Amino acid sequence: MERDKIVNIIMVIMFGIFLQVIFVVGDLKETPNKVAAGFAEAYFKLDKSMAGYLCKTLISSEDAGIVDKYLQTAQNEATERGLAPDFLKSKLFNIETSTISKTDKEVTMRLTADRIVSINPLYALVSKLFHLSKIHKVEDTITVIKEDGKWKVCGKPFSLL
Repeated sequence: MERDKIVNIIMVIMFGIFLQVIFVVGDLKETPNKVAAGFAEAYFKLDKSMAGYLCKTLISSEDAGIVDKYLQTAQNEATERGLAPDFLKSKLFNIETSTISKTDKEVTMRLTADRIVSINPLYALVSKLFHLSKIHKVEDTITVIKEDGKWKVCGKPFSLL
């Protein structure tokens, strides 16, 4: 009897580990929705990593350095308002995407989210939990294309252009 209980516990643990591996592998798969959400998070955090989400036509057009220009504009705006650039950073919550149109190589989707000021990660969490800061709605249409086997944000995302 005791041996059967131990075998059952070991089987349950092994099954749990197996499920966890399947969930992790499934989560690693790149989808247009994850790319759009990742870009939106980087965009509102004023994170330079947003350039990695953009398609070649946005990166190599005459607007070379489009991300740097956007970040410089944000810094200038903060300076004009007498703030540090961190005061313009935001954290997104409740990100939702819905597909408007889809082909094999292009997906147009609607992205909605709640945005809150995020001077630092702890500030955003505390201010959301205790309702210390105003929550702004974010809505935009984002086009994601398949480029060199990877999904990339293209078109005119938010006010980047």
